[in-house]
Amino acid sequence: MRCNNRIPLEGAIHLALGLKVNTTLRILKMSRNPMQSVGCFAILKSVQANPETAVEFLEFSDICVDQEFEDLFESTKETLPHLQVKHGGKMNAALKKS
Repeated sequence: MRCNNRIPLEGAIHLALGLKVNTTLRILKMSRNPMQSVGCFAILKSVQANPETAVEFLEFSDICVDQEFEDLFESTKETLPHLQVKHGGKMNAALKKS
C-alpha cells in the first residue's frame, strides 16, 4: 500500500481487521495519512494479534504516535523481534491534551 492516500482513522481500523488474518503482506507504508496515532495503534495491534503475520515493516512517517503506541510496540518486539516500525516521532504530552 502506498503513502498519502487520505486514509482516515476509520479506514485504518478497517485495514487493521484484515491484518488480523493476513499471512502474506510484508511491508505496509501508511505515511502521510490522517489516521492519527490511534490508527497506527490499531494496525500494530492487529499485526501483534496475528500469530501467522508476515509483516516485517510498518511505515507511519509524518504521523506522531503517543505513549500507548510506544508501549504496544515494545511488547510486540517480544513476539516479533524482527518487526521494524518507522513513525513521525513521539507526540508531546502537552500537545496531546490540546
